Amino acid sequence: MKKRLMIFLILMAVLPLAAQEFDLPQGKWWEDPRLSERIGLDPEQQQEIRDLVYAGARRMIDLKAGVDRAGLDLAEVVNGSEFDPNEVRAAYAVFQTARQKLENERFEMLLAVRQVLTNDQWQKLQELKQRMKQMRGQQRRPGQRPQGERPQGGGF
Repeated sequence: MKKRLMIFLILMAVLPLAAQEFDLPQGKWWEDPRLSERIGLDPEQQQEIRDLVYAGARRMIDLKAGVDRAGLDLAEVVNGSEFDPNEVRAAYAVFQTARQKLENERFEMLLAVRQVLTNDQWQKLQELKQRMKQMRGQQRRPGQRPQGERPQGGGF
């Protein structure tokens, strides 16, 4: 049982790192005329990606609300006057399940978008994404946080 738990914990730590490599540029990149032209997106692909992202975003809104509710419930149990570790564990399990559902939906949306792209388009998109990331890193001053990144904070 301990061995299974260790394997599960390792997978939970490694899978998000692997998923980071399977990512897309931020924003509505498929609607950027220069980017679309550079990777060779045709109008049908743009529409299909637009539809996939819209449907995925609608589902993720509901899932995010579930994460927020579970987080609120977890905070309530942790901060309650009668502290019960079993209740906290149960609330944490619900919270983790809600987060996993949200991440699964995001991943499925990424898979669906990836299926719309040809391998050549995917490679070009990854190269452009890497160049943009490098350019953003060069524009930052030492000690400056990346755009959109928030300082790390504790608590629930």
